[in-house]
Amino acid sequence: MKVKVGFNGVHREIGTVVKDGVYEISVDPNGTYQEFCLGVDATGKPIIVDSDECIDNMHITVSEVQGKFDVVKVPRQVKKQEAAAPVDLRAHAAGPPNSVGLPKATPHRRQSSSWTFWKS
Repeated sequence: MKVKVGFNGVHREIGTVVKDGVYEISVDPNGTYQEFCLGVDATGKPIIVDSDECIDNMHITVSEVQGKFDVVKVPRQVKKQEAAAPVDLRAHAAGPPNSVGLPKATPHRRQSSSWTFWKS
C-alpha cells in the first residue's frame, strides 16, 4: 500500500506499507491541513485520512476485507476536567479586598502636566 500526502486531490508518495506493516505519520497540530491517501480499494474508492483525524485519533488501522478497505479509528483519551470551585460574586462586587487591612489609598493627582515644553 502506497502512502501519499497532499491536498485537494494532488498527492506525492511518502512511503509504503507492506502487509501487516506499520507506517507512523507525525502531524503538527499547528500546521496546514493535509490529506493522506492510503490507497484505492477494488471498487476504486480512495482511502483518505486527513491531518485532523491523525490528531484526534490515537491510531488508525486500515485492513482489507474482501477487496474493500476497512478503516478503524481509535480516539485519543481526553482527560476529564475537574469542576471549578464555585465563586461568590457578591464578595467581589464592591471591588478587590484590601490585602493587609490598610485604609484605602486616595488617588494621587499630578500638580503639573507631564509634558515638557521646549523653547526655540
